Amino acid sequence: MLAPLARRDALSDTILSYPFAAAVALLGPLAGLAPRGLPVWALTLMALSGVLLARGGALARLRPERWTSAAVLAFLALAAASVAWSPSGRAALTVVEIGYIALSATLAGACIADLPEDAARRLGWLFVGGLLAGILIFSLENALDHPLHRWVNGKAADDLSVSEGNVPKRAAALLALLVWPAALVLRRHGQRLLAPALPLGYAVLSLLQPSRSAIVGIGLGLAVFLAAQRWASATRRALAAALAAAFAGAIPAAWLFERVLDLDHAPWLFRSAQHRVEIWWRAAGRALETPLLGQGIDASRSLKPMGETSQFDPLTENLLPLHPHNAFLQVWLELGAVGAALALAVALLVLAGTARLERDDQPYALASFTAALAMVSTAYGIWQAWWMAGMLAAGLMLVLATRVPRNGGRGDGR
Repeated sequence: MLAPLARRDALSDTILSYPFAAAVALLGPLAGLAPRGLPVWALTLMALSGVLLARGGALARLRPERWTSAAVLAFLALAAASVAWSPSGRAALTVVEIGYIALSATLAGACIADLPEDAARRLGWLFVGGLLAGILIFSLENALDHPLHRWVNGKAADDLSVSEGNVPKRAAALLALLVWPAALVLRRHGQRLLAPALPLGYAVLSLLQPSRSAIVGIGLGLAVFLAAQRWASATRRALAAALAAAFAGAIPAAWLFERVLDLDHAPWLFRSAQHRVEIWWRAAGRALETPLLGQGIDASRSLKPMGETSQFDPLTENLLPLHPHNAFLQVWLELGAVGAALALAVALLVLAGTARLERDDQPYALASFTAALAMVSTAYGIWQAWWMAGMLAAGLMLVLATRVPRNGGRGDGR
């Protein structure tokens, strides 16, 4: 953790300056309207945090958590080495993107974790207000057929690609992560009923948008939240077991779903789910060709068909639609068993970190973790910069929420 700062007053004054406060307040609207802007948000927060830590004389004394840092660095080293055998032309850029997300987590996480409680209280309200604005913008855009997005991008009123496309789905996924730290801010202010009402209300709203992954994410998040209220430790162990099973069983599960259960032809599954099964099977097959170190980072978008066929889309230049729509298979495909072991270690260490939170805070962290776990299992490339930045944002806002003084107190005044 961050060592005591020599200039706490300077940090307290500076952290509430317009750039940092604006970044926190704009997170919700950005997630609700322009999800692909999240990488810029992460880079901005990283730069601001680096400056703030340097001003406080704490940058040289920064001590990240040892085991998590070691696992992340080992994973980055493998990803960087795999650029040499990856067929993707943007493999090196992907490593850079993973790297700056990791650096943002280190710098911004340390900066926020050492906030004075008065500063955290004010920033917490800015975050909650911004998130509510983001949810309102997202809801109005969905209800009115995305007028802002159509105006910005010059889309015609009859262009269905807007309402059924990726922008509302990305926004829905990000908001499904961010409602949990916002709810925790409310809970720290003593709002025992209003806090869970926020994610529950968003779950109802999510039924009106096109992302099934976001619906599953917020739904499972709610279930885990309820379980963790009473059995936080047992819930955490169950999530750890689910993570281990997902990494160990990703390839066998793909074989089971496609070859044994024939789910890509199951009439009771909607078409996109059937297509997912086929994609998973193709990804698993290629992963088995290079089981130790994988095909190389970002290879998913550049694998060429080698006689494979598809009942859902023509296979011309690419075997997969950019990624396997499953993080566990993507890691196996691109970085093999070594990458899967390192990624599992990082995820387990992050999950274990929730045990260090206060008991009443843990259900919110576990719910957000579960929502992310559910969505990376069914949608989005795990290295997409906006998605990594969204998970980073949820983690940072959880750290911020834990610094908010309970019951709206004035805090420690540091």
